[in-house]
Amino acid sequence: MRDEHLTLLDIMERDIPHAEFAFLSACHTAVGDEETPDEVIHLAAGLQFSGFKSVIGTLWEVDDSVAKHVVEAFYKN
Repeated sequence: MRDEHLTLLDIMERDIPHAEFAFLSACHTAVGDEETPDEVIHLAAGLQFSGFKSVIGTLWEVDDSVAKHVVEAFYKN
């Protein structure tokens, strides 16, 4: 996949048997594509389809400094 884009379908078709947890701190990782608003699959859901038991994503735009504090607080607790 070095020379190609990684698609949501690529992720969903993978079987990752020992996947436990994914923390997606980028913006809108739990939001679908604007071009296909009726689709309910987004990056966070795609990771769950591939086998991750727990996934955290964002529904909104997140400033990097705020995301850093959220991640630190999450892993601290």
